[in-house]
Amino acid sequence: MLPEQLKQQLEFIHALQTILDEETTCLKEKKFTQLTAIISKKQQLLTSITELDKALATPASQQAIIENSDLLTIKNEIEQQLTECKKSNSINGKVIELSMKSNKHLMQIMTQATGKNSVTYDRKGGLNSASLMGKDIKA
Repeated sequence: MLPEQLKQQLEFIHALQTILDEETTCLKEKKFTQLTAIISKKQQLLTSITELDKALATPASQQAIIENSDLLTIKNEIEQQLTECKKSNSINGKVIELSMKSNKHLMQIMTQATGKNSVTYDRKGGLNSASLMGKDIKA
């Protein structure tokens, strides 16, 4: 049973890397409508990986893996693939963060362009479009 569990975990990790690659492609190509489905799949996979990891983390399982070179090889491959997944996920996170900053900056520019007289700043130094003149002036 332990060899099957380790192989299943390796398959989950490979599937996670595939999902992360799809996420990277969506971010690069700005296909945000597909991103929701990808994030959902990623979350389901992470849940499955976590649950199987709990089953594999028992002292008996860990001892059996250490004593069997084939199982230890699979475990090492899982750890190596998981490290790659973490790198990919980190990169995707940074791309999302930069995209959000870019969008915020664009909104600030648009706000400024729509009414230079009505631009103020918030506590954090960001642009705030509060009208100084008022909107309901009839005179």
